[in-house]
Amino acid sequence: MRSGDPGGTAFAAANLPPMNAKSLSAARRATLHTVIDSFAPPDARSERVTQLAAEAIESLSPQRRAELELLLTLLALPMKLPPPQRARLLAWLADAPAVKLRSGFAALKRLTLFLSYAESEPGSENPTWARLGYPGPRRDRTVLERLPPLSSASEGETVEADVVVIGSGAGGGVAAAVFARAGKRVVVLEAGAAYAAQDFSQRELSIADLYLERGLAATKDVGVSILAGATLGGGTTVNWCTSFRLPQRIADEWGAQSGIPELGTELAPHYAAIEDELGIAPAPVHNANNAVIVDGAQALGLHAGAMPRNAAECGDGCGYCGFGCAYAKKRSTLRAYLPDVVARGGAIYAGARVERILLDQKRAAGVVALQTNGVGEARRFRVRAGIVICAAGALRTPGLLARSGIMHRLLGRRLFLHPVAGSMATFERPIEAWRGAMQTAFSDAYNYRDGNYGAKIEVAPTHPGLGALAIPWQSAATHAQAMDRTRSAATLIALTRDRDPGSISLDDEATIRYALSPFDAGHLLAGLVGLFDIAFAAGAVRAQTLHNRPIVIERAAWNAAKRAELEAAVRRIGVAPNRQILFSAHQMGTAPMSALAASGVVDPSGRVWGYDNLYVADTSAFPQSSGVNPMLTVMAMARRVATAAAGATLEVAHGTS
Repeated sequence: MRSGDPGGTAFAAANLPPMNAKSLSAARRATLHTVIDSFAPPDARSERVTQLAAEAIESLSPQRRAELELLLTLLALPMKLPPPQRARLLAWLADAPAVKLRSGFAALKRLTLFLSYAESEPGSENPTWARLGYPGPRRDRTVLERLPPLSSASEGETVEADVVVIGSGAGGGVAAAVFARAGKRVVVLEAGAAYAAQDFSQRELSIADLYLERGLAATKDVGVSILAGATLGGGTTVNWCTSFRLPQRIADEWGAQSGIPELGTELAPHYAAIEDELGIAPAPVHNANNAVIVDGAQALGLHAGAMPRNAAECGDGCGYCGFGCAYAKKRSTLRAYLPDVVARGGAIYAGARVERILLDQKRAAGVVALQTNGVGEARRFRVRAGIVICAAGALRTPGLLARSGIMHRLLGRRLFLHPVAGSMATFERPIEAWRGAMQTAFSDAYNYRDGNYGAKIEVAPTHPGLGALAIPWQSAATHAQAMDRTRSAATLIALTRDRDPGSISLDDEATIRYALSPFDAGHLLAGLVGLFDIAFAAGAVRAQTLHNRPIVIERAAWNAAKRAELEAAVRRIGVAPNRQILFSAHQMGTAPMSALAASGVVDPSGRVWGYDNLYVADTSAFPQSSGVNPMLTVMAMARRVATAAAGATLEVAHGTS
């Protein structure tokens, strides 16, 4: 466990670049500083932003770092031009015809503007915040939480266990608790660091400590920015608490797709048990951001609903739990399930990345892991176990299985992302999208447009850094003006259930390749237009897309003809990479479950085909995308897998099978 303020140092030890990573050259660093001066507002602390941006670039994978360094080399001469010419060049890059130029612009723009508005430390708050009316971290964080005792390995040690669980998030945490409650000695290995409630600083820079690839994960072309938890508790520590069951109509589709028609029925009791343990309930009130969905949908006579959540006690003053809940109210796996592991004789290792699974014929014998402490020291050790549960997440499970010698034509090949498009709607009243329970309302008015496919309308909590990286940049002045409006802006999103998948490579680079098909793009764009319907019906005075050249519409002009014009415009622009920013907070399907070995990596029980005691218990096993926030479903699936596996091992232990 760490204590103190992780946001104060920007990047925690678990996410630091390798010790042998070379620093940016002086020339590239100088170019980076000039780029930042061109992007950022005059009140940003450009020297500090340059330092943080350089550290972030140095931490990237070799391929991604090389691409950004090449761009900085190409920009060296243009960045010596006077400021107006530099700005025009950067604005041209935003919509350049070459995908790689747009990708490079997007990477630099998002990184530098995020840091410009997010960087801060205690006693030295970001100077842009006063201009925006952003209060920064709250001062009422008094919870002192004790984490379950954590274990530390010795170099060359072999740890004995009945079950080893790789990952501590929604799938791994639940599976670990099921086995522990069944009397098994469980060892949990989590690659990320561990934090208690008092360690969560409520500063956006803590994203670097809590998210995969320090929050910089993205598709190869940077067309989709990806948020995935990478800390003890995984995504359940940093997500927005939304706790949907898989809709029955999609469960039926999954059953048909996978050849496991009973899947939906079998998940029902596991959903019920988890909902009870997590205290799933709607929030008592909607903040102003979420109320836009309710007010707009009701004014139009459209569907609106209250989200079930695993943090029902959140009050109007919350809003920071995307950086970890500082009040210990969120029922993450860290709070609801992992304590059972240690209480029943097991062990949890944080900062422990599994390098490979040890296979012996048709069985898994354990794992090899590398544990890194807070000062960069690493110790390699083994865990020997009778059952291995892989729950490293849809972006890491495929590579781990492949490194371990498991081959399947679908491994890493069916990556679903739930691509999200957004809109910024400005009101004549404060919205403060950073304040209050983060997601509490939704609408299915634009969902199920073609069978089970469409877009679910939700909101995104928006703090200055996230707003800055999402808002289009055409000049430093226009971007700063847009940021000045964020206090009165609602941030609506259209979450698209994708039918057509991308892929992730199985090497250490873990390259994500993803392009929206025409089918999925049609639903995303229809949902984007729907955001304008709801925003204006709720009283917005203006709304805009997040295209590089944003489409801005005033309320006075909104009518059927203007709507048709907007619809035609977004379809004309299309979804080519980096024409507008897209996000993903849900990754699924890279080791799908199926009744047939030819069409799935894991069998109906969650076992990897061909292996007796190796299981997958994360979103990798989803046969298709879920269409809803997947946390509750992966928990139910993990509970189903672990309950059956624990029962089988108990039967063996008692000599009854």
